[in-house]
Amino acid sequence: MESDIAITSLKESQIEAAGELMARAFFDDPLVVYMYPEENERKRLTPWHFTAFVRYTYFFGEVYTTTGIPLGTAVWFPPSLNTGEVEMTPERLQQAGLDKAPEVLGAEPFQRFNRVCDYVEQFHPKEVPGPHWFLPLLGVDPPNQGQGVGSALLRPVLERADRDALPVYLWTAKERNVPFYEQQGFEVVTASVEPISGIRFWTCRRMPRSLTT
Repeated sequence: MESDIAITSLKESQIEAAGELMARAFFDDPLVVYMYPEENERKRLTPWHFTAFVRYTYFFGEVYTTTGIPLGTAVWFPPSLNTGEVEMTPERLQQAGLDKAPEVLGAEPFQRFNRVCDYVEQFHPKEVPGPHWFLPLLGVDPPNQGQGVGSALLRPVLERADRDALPVYLWTAKERNVPFYEQQGFEVVTASVEPISGIRFWTCRRMPRSLTT
């Protein structure tokens, strides 16, 4: 049960394990498959990509996982970074190692990734123009999916967002994720297709819930 799953902040020593977990969780995600249609390449390179992104968010955002053995990870950009769009400066990218992404991941796959993200991100500042929480990644290790881990990982920030009267925003390229997020109080704002890749995506926004009954 979700209420029995304890959540804690990710430790720096857990960053690599969290990246590998995310690579497993997103292995069949349409955007990841679009980057690496060949499975062996996907297995080889996506752990580096997710680890670097988790490291970036560990330094400049907030990352949550389960206590004990990590079963999943939630990666957040807090309101201080979200006044319309997330700014990933060259200095921050270098600190997290993400500046090496084109070299490590391959120029063409990285270009495909950026093209889709840039297209979808154009909706972000329009749909939540003020301070808000942004969830770029939520992943649960496949053997532990469907057991309430994802809901538990969202809980700390959703509660803070409600307390501070702030919206929460995300987008997903996997249709089966949409009902899950709707159960957490999100509503679909945009459902569309990135024109070059043909990837379908859904932007989702959760407005703060009243703390009064």
